[in-house]
Amino acid sequence: MTGSGAFRERLQGAWVEIRENLGRSVLQALGVMLGVASVLGGFSISDSQRRRADQMFVKMGGLDRLNVQPRAAIKDGQPTALQQANLGLRDADAIQGEALQSEAIQGVSRLKNARTRVVSAHADQDRQVSGIGGDFIPANGYGVAQGRGFSNLEMETGAPVVILGTEAAAVFFPTGEALGQSLKIGDIPVTVIGTFEERVFRFRENGGNQFWWRNRIIAVPANLVQRRMNGDAYRRVDRVTFRIPDMGALSGFAQRLKSLVTSNHRLQDDFRLDDVAARIRRRRSQGDVYNLIFMLSGVLALVGGGIVNVNIQMASLKERVREVGVKMAIGASGREIFKGFMTEALLLTALGGLAGLVLGAGFSWIITTSIGIPLFMNPASFLWAYGLAAVFGFLFALVPAWKASRLSPMEALRYE
Repeated sequence: MTGSGAFRERLQGAWVEIRENLGRSVLQALGVMLGVASVLGGFSISDSQRRRADQMFVKMGGLDRLNVQPRAAIKDGQPTALQQANLGLRDADAIQGEALQSEAIQGVSRLKNARTRVVSAHADQDRQVSGIGGDFIPANGYGVAQGRGFSNLEMETGAPVVILGTEAAAVFFPTGEALGQSLKIGDIPVTVIGTFEERVFRFRENGGNQFWWRNRIIAVPANLVQRRMNGDAYRRVDRVTFRIPDMGALSGFAQRLKSLVTSNHRLQDDFRLDDVAARIRRRRSQGDVYNLIFMLSGVLALVGGGIVNVNIQMASLKERVREVGVKMAIGASGREIFKGFMTEALLLTALGGLAGLVLGAGFSWIITTSIGIPLFMNPASFLWAYGLAAVFGFLFALVPAWKASRLSPMEALRYE
């Protein structure tokens, strides 16, 4: 109780000193305010950008995906006979890849694109047609708004059916009656059995739709493109996607899949693996660099403010020498004087830190609003900003408090 009462008395004395010397106190707290605002504002803006990017990838189908895509095996010079004979990425790679770790794989999708003429009673355009297979629709964040998706039988036989994105449906059937209507894709008549939900995502609230191109999709069974349009007996594909929710299993599966596909492709390096989660981790590590820069700028502001605080406190100590002498003369020890000066400095730091948090939050809101993204503030950012202020406030208060505690009571009383 005695310790608690002494602390309360020191706190009240520190508050009186701050209030009676308001101008000096504001100058001392200014460096803390700017440092805290800089750290919190930088972290919050960076976190808001990364959170918005994560939301975009989730809308695209999730982060738990491993894509396999073909690439040119010949980089320079003339292709060898082995390179020319290689069959490339095929449905067989997807089937064998799924068998590697079927218990961990949630779904496998295939994509085979083709560029061809698409004709309806209302429009005639050169369009990209997407031959899809497996788990393509949910894996890429699509949903069927009207009608239905492809059945397993339609997928396997390459039935002449099609599902349209909202933009494609509006172009080829502007009257709004797309279901059950006929299209001609190349030389093949197909029937519309469904339309996709509109894909909308604006990275910035006042920006354009990032997914506008996804609404142009004209989806047919992959086998329809492979066999009937391309006449491809080997069923080559442009992309195979594996969904693996267990991120711990994904890395090991990627290594086994790479070995399998390399073996299937006669040891030719004609494919690439794209781990979406790893790509996100790389983006986050780049964001960590910016966080470090923001933190360093805040630390520099705190150091600058701390140096100013030391000078102001040393100057104010000269004005308070007699006050210190009187306290020592009536029984205050050097330790109590030290605690009194430290309490005052830390109270100033606490008040400046709180003002800095408010300033940083306001600054973050202004910046994120101006660039059109929602503000996201991680509680850890508040802790980092306030913690740094507390550490530097404590360190820079040590020297003035120590000097005050070492004053001689007789010399202090005689000081003019």
